[in-house]
Amino acid sequence: MKKFIVLSFVFMSILMVLNSVSIKAQDSVKVENNGFSFEGQIYPNLNTDSYRPQLKFRYNFTDKIALRCNTSFQRQLTNNTILQSSGDGIGYVEKINSFYSFSIGIESQKRFSKVVLYTGLEGIFGFGNNNEYGSRTDSVSFVSNLNYNRLQPIQQFGVRFFTGADYYLSEKIYLGFEMGLILLRTNYKKGSYQVLNSTSLTDPDITSPIEDSFSSSLSYNGLVALRIGWRF
Repeated sequence: MKKFIVLSFVFMSILMVLNSVSIKAQDSVKVENNGFSFEGQIYPNLNTDSYRPQLKFRYNFTDKIALRCNTSFQRQLTNNTILQSSGDGIGYVEKINSFYSFSIGIESQKRFSKVVLYTGLEGIFGFGNNNEYGSRTDSVSFVSNLNYNRLQPIQQFGVRFFTGADYYLSEKIYLGFEMGLILLRTNYKKGSYQVLNSTSLTDPDITSPIEDSFSSSLSYNGLVALRIGWRF
């Protein structure tokens, strides 16, 4: 709780500073041509955000308003070996977590000679799967005649308030940082748990439902992400 209060204070302080700079600065410039911008992001090891957009597209309606879209895809695969306690048997547990997210929003911009300050709001939607497959194991011990799989789809909805700055190295290339406050709801949809026992004469194939559930979170994100963009 104390950490959240401190981060809230830092976040609001940055917003106040950016707003003060935008009011007092006298070197704002006009953008003659509207256009698209495309950028990627770099995440150091310190960044552990659950929401990590990989690509961003902007369309600048005017020199003050832009439409933006973020896309992200994450896939994590782990494979663990289960050894037989007294023998040479080997079992495997494979976990595959994949998730795709998309967001669309609007941002208000303030332009200076080389810097663009902006704030905005975006909606977030995502979907994916948490799947687990076991071969010759019950996930803990080696069982020569047992296989299983656990399948569960995921959906995610949320909103994000953000603020950031872009620094133009040239007319087309810029570096930037961004931070945001994000509210997310993750829905774990109904799934299935299937156990295959080749030696069972009564129940060789048992499938049980996994009930749906959800979780929600409110957090800061993007605090140590570096953005590299190209405007065209």
